[in-house]
Amino acid sequence: MSSPRGWETAFNARLYDLLSTLEASAVIGLAKSRVRGLGEQLAFACTALGATEGLAALEASATTHLWVPTVADRSGHQEVNGDVPFEGTILSHVLSGGSTYAVSVEPDDESIRPFQAWLKGTVTSALALPIRVSDRVVGGAVFFGEEPFAEDKIEMGERLSEVLGLTAEAFFTERMLFELFASALPDLLGKDAATNLSESLLKHVRSMRLGDTYRQRVKLATMIGKLSSRTALESRLCEQVLGVFEGYVRALEGGDASAEGTSGFD
Repeated sequence: MSSPRGWETAFNARLYDLLSTLEASAVIGLAKSRVRGLGEQLAFACTALGATEGLAALEASATTHLWVPTVADRSGHQEVNGDVPFEGTILSHVLSGGSTYAVSVEPDDESIRPFQAWLKGTVTSALALPIRVSDRVVGGAVFFGEEPFAEDKIEMGERLSEVLGLTAEAFFTERMLFELFASALPDLLGKDAATNLSESLLKHVRSMRLGDTYRQRVKLATMIGKLSSRTALESRLCEQVLGVFEGYVRALEGGDASAEGTSGFD
């Protein structure tokens, strides 16, 4: 098998760069859909557990704080993109390896103060759940209520925490891929980069700014391509039409004014 020629290698590199860019965009979309999915799961859990509100706090790049992507109640969820301290909250017990537990709380309880900005009403009880990926705790979820959580609700919460763990696992994987891409991006866009990602991105941005005239040309070419793929008769018709176009263009390039108004058909 012969080795790829220079232009083929360059084409493959450009295609790879473009596909890599699109893949990164897909990762962004997936990460956002995970946050939305997490919010929907929390909203469902609020209904199932009889909670008024609930939220999840996940590991972040900073070791001193947890990331709170979304909060929910029985009617839905809202993306907040906030953070809470790793220590000193009602989640500290489950984050350090403890199991699911329910506790009574007071409105001025220091352990729920970091969450107060997202709470709409007065709470008197809380249910804290660990969120695990494999055997590692990567965060926690807490649900607030106006009444104590019964034993069956605590057991249900433990099962729901497994579902939250699956969502968190997918999210962390996608976030890691995106962070790797982001960390490599400055090198890929550098003037001494081994690939031509910068040029490919520039061409892609320019292609989105194409005027109506060019779009009409692409549409015409697509229509001719579809027509020529039907039968031999349509294919010959397309060849004749293209032949007329080529003759017209050659006449214009040669300065032949008689080309204007000439159809090319007998």
